[in-house]
Amino acid sequence: GGCAGVSSEKRAAYRQEAGAAGAMAGFPREMAALVRQSNAAALAERLALTSADASKRQFVDYMKTKSYTAVLSESERVMSADWAEVVCHSVKAAIGVIDQNLSEAYMHQEASVEAYLRIFKTLTKQWLPVLKQLLIDLRKLGGQVDKELRADGKGTEACKLESAGRIMRKMLAQELRDEENDKLVSRTQGALFVANQCNKVFFALNTLKHVRSLVLPPMMQVHEYPTPDRVTWSYFQGRMALMESRFEEAEKDLAFAFNNCPAAYASNRRLILSYLVPVRLLLHQNRPSPTRRAALPSAALLQQYKLVEFNKLVQAFRSGNVKLFDEALEENQDFYIKKAIYFLLHKLKLCVYRNLFKKAYNIIGKSQIKLEVLVCAVRAAGGDADDQQVECMLANLIHQGLVKGYIAHKQQVVVLKKDDPFRVNA
Repeated sequence: GGCAGVSSEKRAAYRQEAGAAGAMAGFPREMAALVRQSNAAALAERLALTSADASKRQFVDYMKTKSYTAVLSESERVMSADWAEVVCHSVKAAIGVIDQNLSEAYMHQEASVEAYLRIFKTLTKQWLPVLKQLLIDLRKLGGQVDKELRADGKGTEACKLESAGRIMRKMLAQELRDEENDKLVSRTQGALFVANQCNKVFFALNTLKHVRSLVLPPMMQVHEYPTPDRVTWSYFQGRMALMESRFEEAEKDLAFAFNNCPAAYASNRRLILSYLVPVRLLLHQNRPSPTRRAALPSAALLQQYKLVEFNKLVQAFRSGNVKLFDEALEENQDFYIKKAIYFLLHKLKLCVYRNLFKKAYNIIGKSQIKLEVLVCAVRAAGGDADDQQVECMLANLIHQGLVKGYIAHKQQVVVLKKDDPFRVNA
């Protein structure tokens, strides 16, 4: 009844002002309560850039009408200055995303992470969910800004992902200095997660020299970290070993990643397989190890994970079909180059010839074979090689221990060991 003489315009203004005040009070007070309750999971959920929380949406609208410093000052009445910065910068980052101003969004997300860094050094592992959410959003946002800048022809300014990597390394260094000796509560529990985020940045930027410089806290072994973090770590370690031609290590790490990645994450398993398949092809000559259950992937496995790019390649490898192998390399060249495995697969060509020679040996059934016979086999399989090239291939295979025997050059004969010349000792 007290509003009987008030115009409808004024009533609307009162409601708007009350709503704004509610928004101002609501979200920061709720976040402050979650901090007091140590409810890190709920805090992380609301700080996420993708959060659809109604209270946060109201606060976003309110913050659009006020200056950052004014809102920060108001927020500091209900929470510590550092937490107020975490919350306000995070909301400003969300506003930047909504307004499609990604550079502005990244700047505030970075400031939010920096503020949390100041808080996190006094906290325990129960606060890791907040750290994880802030870092994931920072990395993704950094990548999006750089992509946008490159698309606008401003490639030289595309450095946000690099900046995100520096912050993550700072976070990792902070975790290394954690003096809490109890592994159950120490924030070093998050070190492998942070290292994985660093790896994602390094691989995206192709700054792989930094991968080797990552140091984990000495108080914990890799096997003591949560399995999801170990899977990601093993995947990147496997890829690094692959690039450095440490194939046995690569196979071991990638096999662990694949075998421990839940079936529900089909796209991740597909990603791991795209590197595990070529490694296992390369190691196919070796005696199976405990992790190498099947060196050659089945057609069903490749179909299940939509890796049709390997169908022809595996078929050619298995049968020693040189022409089919060359066709597979050419047809899927873009895919192999994108995965950085093109040159690795080129190394397989010698193994394809080995399988072809093994096929010829099984047909002839003699330990002495004229080189001209093997030249004919190569040409029949679609290859283009003369006597000298075939002799050179055989010499390489013998030198690498992939074929047991020797070449009688004058007689143009290869003399193979009588007892399984194509079996390779581990």
